[in-house]
Amino acid sequence: MNSQNFLRISASRERIPLGVLGVALLLLCTSFTTIRAAWADALPQKSPPFESDGAALSRTPSLPVIRVAPDFILLNTVNQPVHLSDLRGQVVLISFIYTSCTSACPLLTARMSALWGRLKRDGAAARQVRFLSITVDPARDSAAALERYVKRFKADPARWSFLREERQKLQPVLAAYDEWTRPQPDGEIDHPARLYLIDRRGRLREIYSISFFDERQAFLDIQALLHQSP
Repeated sequence: MNSQNFLRISASRERIPLGVLGVALLLLCTSFTTIRAAWADALPQKSPPFESDGAALSRTPSLPVIRVAPDFILLNTVNQPVHLSDLRGQVVLISFIYTSCTSACPLLTARMSALWGRLKRDGAAARQVRFLSITVDPARDSAAALERYVKRFKADPARWSFLREERQKLQPVLAAYDEWTRPQPDGEIDHPARLYLIDRRGRLREIYSISFFDERQAFLDIQALLHQSP
């Protein structure tokens, strides 16, 4: 056997059939893809900062000064006075609710709770914001009833106060914020349920209706006010 024949025979013995090689590569790629997909599924998924549900959000909101927010003193659930003017230096969001409401009020309070969750995750923002929820039904909303409402929505009492007063003291506050009430035969109370956003200088900057209140936009509005000089 000459040297050339020997080299050809040796090479043929060491050559791997192309079909076998192709199958091996395909199995290797498939296994890698499966492992990578499983690994990706196991990782925590990050949700976008704002869900996309078709609502148009203003990332740079214009919040002109409407007027100075009417001042008031009301009582919290432990009968301590809360003076709005004492909250200067913080952004304040005011809502009007009553605890036996079965429609708008729990929806509004749940949205405020979601907004507070966003602020809390932001960290610094939550320390510069206060929520005030004022009952329009002082006859039925005792301090104990409001306290139960606080627990129902897991509100932070240090940053979110639920306020009440006797009717004659509460009425001027409701009138100042154009919060009229109309008792209904079924015990419900018809009222506007607006929300009022107040800047750190005590000026009214936005009024939200219950129909169009979006906690995501309110978060952006609050952030914009916090970036303004006090």
